[in-house]
Amino acid sequence: MTQQTLSTQGAQKTPPKVVAAIPCFNTKPAIAGVVSKARRYVDQVIVIDDGSHDGTAEAARAAGAGVINHSVNKGYGEAIKSCFKAAKANAADVLVILDGDGQHNPDEIPNLLTPILKGEADLVIGSHFLQPNQSISQESRVISPPHQPSSPDSRLKTSDY
Repeated sequence: MTQQTLSTQGAQKTPPKVVAAIPCFNTKPAIAGVVSKARRYVDQVIVIDDGSHDGTAEAARAAGAGVINHSVNKGYGEAIKSCFKAAKANAADVLVILDGDGQHNPDEIPNLLTPILKGEADLVIGSHFLQPNQSISQESRVISPPHQPSSPDSRLKTSDY
């Protein structure tokens, strides 16, 4: 996301386009609920159906998602690559990736977006392993390449939401 996107373009502010991408494989029982909830917080939902054979794609479409189909199961890594490709193809400024099986609560999307939209972070990683009021250390929050020391002004941060 560029600063130009978040700041004024000409005389008008252009809100960033937020896309939720959901890689999934055989998640028909949960996918419609995940898509429906995610649609409340983002501009577009795209499901990456990684070769499912249980009707996942149809359920996602019925819930309002765009669907990209892998003809065969290519694995989670390829599904994630498809998420990034779909975000780029759809001119996303911000990408949120959720699991299609309901493990990630779409109602947490605003908590993930806040530091990005405020310009406080370029990357936010949520954790469903933390307890509701548990925080993580500053050392864990700030991520730097291994050859560079952590810096408080780094813009890559984990989220304790």
